This record gives sequence, structure tokens and C-alpha cells, in this order.
Amino acid sequence: MELKGTLEDRLRSAGLRVTEQRARVLEIIHRRGSHLDAEEIYAAAREEDANVSLATVYRTMRALRQAGLVELRYFGPGHDHEHYEATGRPEHYHFTCTRCGRVFEFESPAVERLLDDLTRRNHWEIQRATFTLEGWCPDCAQAGKG
Repeated sequence: MELKGTLEDRLRSAGLRVTEQRARVLEIIHRRGSHLDAEEIYAAAREEDANVSLATVYRTMRALRQAGLVELRYFGPGHDHEHYEATGRPEHYHFTCTRCGRVFEFESPAVERLLDDLTRRNHWEIQRATFTLEGWCPDCAQAGKG
């Protein structure tokens, strides 16, 4: 397996030993994008190495989370398991369609202003904000009217 130098560097700078499994899982998350759950990461890893176990994926995800290389996301009651995203992306939030289950990412200056206001008024150091909306996406809303 050929490792991308930047992913190796990220593992090392986070204080993690570079292993083939860690590099593979981190590369899958970066290559396939956000909102992957452990089962999806496992399936992708098995395409490249049939010896990868689900337990290895869970251990790797725990190590990557503790090292700050991936973030855990929840999308509401319809999504009853954890999803992972690579860190370092612009701050964004999620809308989950309760009808079709799709998850949409969005950025919002209004949420950013709220966080700035809360930080200033309360002297908090907000590390991360989780803002999730649920409802119907435009396609489902249109189908529901018919």
C-alpha cells in the first residue's frame, strides 16, 4: 500500500505510530468523504485488504478520534450509529431528512455569530458546536404535497 506523505505526517504529528491499518482507514475517510460509519469504513478497507477486521476498524477509529484526526458526528434518531469525518474541514452543520434519510451539510454565518456571541457574553471557550436540523428535504417535501 502506498501511503500519502501528508497522511503519514498527520499520524506522526498526532503522536500515533504509523501502521498500515491506521493509514488505510485515514486514507479511506479522506478519499470517500464525510458521514462514514464504521461498517462503511470496514467494507472499504476489506476491498483493499481481506484481513482487516471490524474490531481493527473500531480500535483505529478510537485512536484517530483521541488523536484529533477524525470527529464523531450524530445525525439524529433515524441514524442510530456513529458517523466519522476528517478534522480540518471548515465548520459545518447537518440537516437530516426524516423521510429519505439523506444528510445535507451546510455552513451558516448565523450559527457562527451565535457562537461568537455566546463566547463573548459567557467567557466560554467553545471547542466544537453540534447543530443538527431534521425535517424534509425539498424532494420529500414536494412529494409529500402530492
